[in-house]
Amino acid sequence: MGMDSQGFTLMELLIAVAIVALLAGIAYPGYIGQVKKVYRAQIVALLSEQAQHLERTYTRNGTFIDAGGVIAGNDHYRISVILNPQDFDLLATPAADSVMADDACAAFSLSSTGTRSNPGAAPEMSRKVCWGQ
Repeated sequence: MGMDSQGFTLMELLIAVAIVALLAGIAYPGYIGQVKKVYRAQIVALLSEQAQHLERTYTRNGTFIDAGGVIAGNDHYRISVILNPQDFDLLATPAADSVMADDACAAFSLSSTGTRSNPGAAPEMSRKVCWGQ
């Protein structure tokens, strides 16, 4: 009862590797796209939170000047703030060492008037796509 067991041939192995590579090539960009969408949502929420903090400070002090407590950002974006007596501007720029560094939405800007924009965004990236609203 001698059964010959054979392994995979080199050709079968190469075909299997090619199929796996093809599937990974299709799935990976979609995965990265979803990851970037999540990180965009996080920075939008963080900017809104920081704007609310600044508005509360203004209500207490009558000015935005010297409003403390604005955080510097997160792992994927750096937040800078310009404070004037009656208004402010928040700017979140992608961190150079983050997956968001080359994101088509680029930076996120939120002003005290509620104006939202994406300085440096690719032309096809609308405010709705970037801000999710």
